[in-house]
Amino acid sequence: MVSNKQHYIQFYYGMGKGKTTAALGLALRAVGHDKKVIFLQWMKGRSDIGEMKAAKLLGSNFSIHQFGPSHFTWDKPGPNEHKRLAKSGLKFLENVVAKKRYDVLVLDEIVDAVELKFIPLAKTISLIKKASAKGEVIITGHTAPKEFIKTADLVTEMKKVKHYFDKGQIARIGIEY
Repeated sequence: MVSNKQHYIQFYYGMGKGKTTAALGLALRAVGHDKKVIFLQWMKGRSDIGEMKAAKLLGSNFSIHQFGPSHFTWDKPGPNEHKRLAKSGLKFLENVVAKKRYDVLVLDEIVDAVELKFIPLAKTISLIKKASAKGEVIITGHTAPKEFIKTADLVTEMKKVKHYFDKGQIARIGIEY
């Protein structure tokens, strides 16, 4: 049986390394085929990470936007800034879905923003479904709520089997960020 569906929703989740990396790999491949990619990141707000620097090299077919502060939710000043920025990210996503052209839309860590109750589940799922009418949608997060699994067409779990972080290795520039 052959499907004639144009665009799919892909969901990468888990406690293992590789969710954002997989999304970036797909985005790079799409840009290589002259497709327009919009990459939105929740929970992240650092301009010194590799994907932010690479965006400048990829040209007009790749744009990246962050909706998180530079600190982790558990660091001082805590999650309040995350929540405020996550909500602004959802507004930005509404605008993208309504007005922008894209072939691939990546919603990195959007599941975490929902799970932490920074943005509402129902509205997020609705926007993801609307977005997939215009292009491929990639979502990432650490957990796999049933609503996201039900919405997605492809679900991949990134499971940690062994990680050098457990031996004290800190995140390395160009590899983890």
